Amino acid sequence: MTRTQPQRRSELVEIAWRVQSPRGGTITTCALYRLAGRGVEVRSYHGAEDDLLGSHQVVDIRTARQLAGEWHDAMIAKGFVDASE
Repeated sequence: MTRTQPQRRSELVEIAWRVQSPRGGTITTCALYRLAGRGVEVRSYHGAEDDLLGSHQVVDIRTARQLAGEWHDAMIAKGFVDASE
């Protein structure tokens, strides 16, 4: 008998930042998601939400915002610029 994995429930808390290459192109987004009973997940994706670059689960929103800030600093250091709304 095959057992299916339960769907992980998540709720978007906030978009932390959006950056893009100085030449333009696809926007990279970092967003924070609350996980049902499991803390907060920081996700970074390129373009569409299903094009995940990376994610990390933390215990609370404060830690998630700190990690998102560190990821943002790394993107800026690589030459990306904040995307206009």
